[in-house]
Amino acid sequence: MSADLKSVQRHETYYLTGGDLHLLAGGTLFRVHRYFFERESKDFRETLSRPSSPGRGTQGNSDSTAIVLDTSAAELERFCWVFYNPRYSLWDASFSDWTTILKLAHDWGFAEVKSLAIRQLEVMPIPVVERIVTYQTYKVDDDVLVPHYVNLCGREDLLTFDEAQQLGMPTTLMVCNTRERLRSSSGDGLKSPLPPDLEQSDVERTIRQILGGSQDASHDASTQGDSKAAKKTQPNGIDTSGAKFHSRTDRRGAAGFRFGGSGDDDVSKRK
Repeated sequence: MSADLKSVQRHETYYLTGGDLHLLAGGTLFRVHRYFFERESKDFRETLSRPSSPGRGTQGNSDSTAIVLDTSAAELERFCWVFYNPRYSLWDASFSDWTTILKLAHDWGFAEVKSLAIRQLEVMPIPVVERIVTYQTYKVDDDVLVPHYVNLCGREDLLTFDEAQQLGMPTTLMVCNTRERLRSSSGDGLKSPLPPDLEQSDVERTIRQILGGSQDASHDASTQGDSKAAKKTQPNGIDTSGAKFHSRTDRRGAAGFRFGGSGDDDVSKRK
């Protein structure tokens, strides 16, 4: 370890003279007060209570036995700032900073620091999808998440493709299912009935438009006429034009949207 110490540097702010806990992150040594880490984190309490190996000093007691953390020096600096903030109750930090603090607090089991980060993020103007993804990533309690699901499901605009990619399939399906139920006109709260005069060709044309199909208006018109004629000739009354979608499964799957569906995806099941 002594050879390794030649390649590391001491942090200019958080290598404290009175510190009694030595940490190493991204090639930078930190010397802080173990009191905060033992008080807040069960993981650190267990690590610091382990007996040292024969011939070695107690872990974290010196530079040569510093606890190596799987994070960058910049991230650990932001985390230490929570304990050494010189402005006391003024927590002036960016969304990125608080997300870093939330991440490390979650990873290391600092429950109070995690709660602080969530409180600060809650008052910041963050796009609702970005907020939900951040909270889901770091296992924020559903009591905090649900109001933001409400905002997303209740807004006028549909999910965009980029938003759906960020949210992932399970959350996207939950949001779409909830929006369908909220906007139901059937009275049973489960599904919205389609217009009685809707043709299958209308459905196909809409799907092609959503998927970015290359059909122009004239081709749509001829396809609609062909589809109606085909339905008259098919003994089972099924329009077989849909078979051409078999080669586009990957594109259909990429869209990832399912409106309505069964009643198994409601918000209560996500909690």
